Amino acid sequence: MIEIAIATEDALSEAVLETLVQRSGRPLQIAARLRRQGFGYLKSRMASFHQMAQWRPVLVLTDLDQAHCAPLLLRDWLRQPPAPNLLLRVAVREVEAWLLADGEAFATFMGIDPGKVPTQPETLPDPKQRLLNLVRQSRQRDVKRDLLPAPGSRTIQGLGYNEQLIRFVRDHWRVDCAIAQAPSLARAWRRLQAWPTP
Repeated sequence: MIEIAIATEDALSEAVLETLVQRSGRPLQIAARLRRQGFGYLKSRMASFHQMAQWRPVLVLTDLDQAHCAPLLLRDWLRQPPAPNLLLRVAVREVEAWLLADGEAFATFMGIDPGKVPTQPETLPDPKQRLLNLVRQSRQRDVKRDLLPAPGSRTIQGLGYNEQLIRFVRDHWRVDCAIAQAPSLARAWRRLQAWPTP
């Protein structure tokens, strides 16, 4: 078993990476989870991740957000050729797009019409907002209560947002279906099949 570290922006991204690793068929075991809120932590720690990757493979996932494109973000963050066992992947534009990419499972989980789930979620300017708009149409009261902000709240999501979506990722999300609709996920999945290097 190969012990690896994973580094993510938030709890939802961490659950996505855990699921990808578990379903990869590779002999990988997550020995360390490195997470803070937001991409700033990840970007500021890239030098440390380089050093860590000399003795333990490190898998990093960040969102593209409003950056122009993934190759430019990678070049900006890495600043040097990556260590062989440092793998940095970018979700276009947010990890929520990867969840929406399994439209059938997402619609079933949310209790909405499958035809309303976008078939090319990575082309959306704000996948998280589209996800929340879909939740507003849900027939599942507990899902709506947890994912949506309370009336009068200034937050954009509910207190149970991560908890519900993590449950979806772990129990219902199908990677093989999602990669067909999310090119950045497909690239991450292919790289994971051949990583880490011996």
